[in-house]
Amino acid sequence: MTDTTTTENPQPDGQASAGQEGAQLKLAASPVQMLMERSMALAIECHRGGNYPQAEELYRAVLSLDPGHADANHNLGAIAVECGQFLASVPFFQAALQANPKERQYWVSLVDALIQAGEANLAGGVLEDALRAGLAGDAAGEMVERLVAVAMERARSARPVAGRMPPKEQLAQINRLFDEEQFEAVLRMGRKMTRQYPQCTMGWKSLSAALMRVGQRDKAIEPMQRALALDPGDVDMLSNYGLALSLRGDLVQAEILLRQAVGHGPRFKQGWYNLGIVMRGQARLQAAESAYRSALEVDANDVGVLINLSVLLGEMNRLAEAEQYARKAIIVQPGHMQARISLGMLLKDQGRLPESLEVLRAAMDLAPADASALSSYLFVANCIPDMDPMERFAAYQRFNQHFGEPCRNLWRPHANERNPERRLRVGYVAPVFRNHACRQFLEPLLANHSHAQVELFAYSGLYELEDEVTDRYRTYFEHWIDTRDLDDDQLAQRIREDGIDVLVDIAGHTKGHRLGAFARKPAPVSLHWLDSGYTTGLTAIDYYLTDEPTVPTGQEGLFSEKPWRLPHASLVYRSNPGMGEVSELPALSRGYVTFGTLTRAVRLNQRVIRAWAALLKRVPGSRLEINSGNFSQVEVREQWFQRFEALGIERERILMGFESPPWNVMRRMDIALDCFPQNSGTTLIESLFMGLPLVTLASAPSMGTLGASVLTSVGYPEWIAQTEEEYVDKLVELASDLPRLAQIRTELRPRMQASALMDEAGFARDVETAYRQMFRTWCDAQVPGR
Repeated sequence: MTDTTTTENPQPDGQASAGQEGAQLKLAASPVQMLMERSMALAIECHRGGNYPQAEELYRAVLSLDPGHADANHNLGAIAVECGQFLASVPFFQAALQANPKERQYWVSLVDALIQAGEANLAGGVLEDALRAGLAGDAAGEMVERLVAVAMERARSARPVAGRMPPKEQLAQINRLFDEEQFEAVLRMGRKMTRQYPQCTMGWKSLSAALMRVGQRDKAIEPMQRALALDPGDVDMLSNYGLALSLRGDLVQAEILLRQAVGHGPRFKQGWYNLGIVMRGQARLQAAESAYRSALEVDANDVGVLINLSVLLGEMNRLAEAEQYARKAIIVQPGHMQARISLGMLLKDQGRLPESLEVLRAAMDLAPADASALSSYLFVANCIPDMDPMERFAAYQRFNQHFGEPCRNLWRPHANERNPERRLRVGYVAPVFRNHACRQFLEPLLANHSHAQVELFAYSGLYELEDEVTDRYRTYFEHWIDTRDLDDDQLAQRIREDGIDVLVDIAGHTKGHRLGAFARKPAPVSLHWLDSGYTTGLTAIDYYLTDEPTVPTGQEGLFSEKPWRLPHASLVYRSNPGMGEVSELPALSRGYVTFGTLTRAVRLNQRVIRAWAALLKRVPGSRLEINSGNFSQVEVREQWFQRFEALGIERERILMGFESPPWNVMRRMDIALDCFPQNSGTTLIESLFMGLPLVTLASAPSMGTLGASVLTSVGYPEWIAQTEEEYVDKLVELASDLPRLAQIRTELRPRMQASALMDEAGFARDVETAYRQMFRTWCDAQVPGR
């Protein structure tokens, strides 16, 4: 049983300004406060000594003085549990949570009490809320196990319901239609079968499976429940129902169902596979790995499991293992595109860029019509230091030739009202409305939009499961459309029906993009902004939202869209609330300068390594810290140590590893290092916020000019270099003046906070002005004679 413990959280001391220079006086506790503290201390002493009546009386005395006292409420609930009064404990735990919803023990106690009261469904719902809030902790696994045990005991005590069965020919026909993917016919037969033979699970199972395949997930839930009511131990239905709930974000209930499925059928491969997906959705990566390996024990050559395990191991930064499973998937099924793409991206994560490009190029040749292969190739191409910008742009144009031009015959006139002064209907198409690196840039824009100026539509194509950030995103939009079950034609048609005036692509060529829908030109004005960081290649998209430093005048020929330059900054940044304060300059106490980077291995090409080696040679005694997930494994670090040693840098001067969150890593650094030709992304801006100056080498737009844009908007254009030599010289200059470096460290965050980069409201106004001007341009073009 989960321990329902007494809690004793210290209350903060009150403080008030003394009105004198920086002094603070601690206020004396009031008589009531002192009485409550003494009563709580005595109550806890009695509680731990087993004197429950006296403890209860003291806790209630505290509540008479402060009805919202969290620990007093919680501990009264704990006494009720210890006395076997499980339901009576629930209101106390709920009151404690209302007072302090961030206290993990309160959640644990409430779920535990509900389980012991036999309210498994309610317990699962509360645990779901706790997991979404990130507050269930290590107790979550134990609680789920207990809920699974309750559910399986119910299933064992229930017997499958026998009833009249349909003819064998009818069962064979519905199976054949399903295998032929004639899902509409299966729906018709399934509905008919459930009416004629309501006690037959086959009708309900077929109906639910077909509804899932045609994208009507919510409607599939009821027939799944009907089938399980007839046969609670049906492993197929348990697995399918679990998968359906997981897609809806009900991860705890999904896990309970899937663990029942594999409990009833330990060799049920699909159940283990789906359980792996759900565990990954809960960020329980070790449990996901265990589930996938259980599936492979049943079928060692299942390509889907091999690929998912490979992707999972990559996320865990076990890149060499991940590569092995991707290569095995290719051996089993040489034509499997996702296996080849996964291998290419794993090689990219190891910094093996030429090999990555070779694998992805072969995948493109194998399946020229596969958009994901080309998009992956384009991402890696941006990291190749010696690739000519025009050659790179030609690859993007290839995307337009294969996936854009064939859709031109689908372009149709738009009937939107040609009034540029009215409230505009703006649609954001993104797969990242969740806790994602884009959140720090996308959320401040959405949160600051003027709803008098724009009516917002979210076209959400989440390829990951929803989380608490998704819930927050929903509050920013008037309309939320789940696009996961819509193909490109259907999505384009929905956008037209919604009358969108300005359609914004957030993804570019990143995972989960919907460029196929944009290629059908479903809105009068369309543009790309934020993720991916370069052109989409599609001529169907009108604009690329940017600024002058990102796309300097004269560089328009490297974009299929027309660059639309915002006046102050190309993006806006909202800092993570957990970053903490800026530390003092470490070099002052250490006596040497520490350069550092949090970038991924994909950006560390030989030119970057060579420049960093030259920098270390020119700054005596300096160190270099490289900290990111790609460097968490010993064998990977050894490869990079050898690369530096080949350039004359002793490994003792290099510190590699991975810590998350990275805020204390940044506090160990004196100067941040940017990469080229692809600049660092979010970590570059986070480094500045933590007081770390940096030098950026401006190269080809726009992945190579992000650093220049950020430094310009913050007010440090002097840190922008144009050559590798100047890049090293500027870093040496910064490292050679410790007093100035210390001053910069104290100034950087306030200067950032006062800059255009963190002016959320100002950025939103700039963007809305741009949207209106873009729409006005379209309106003017529709008027004859203009």
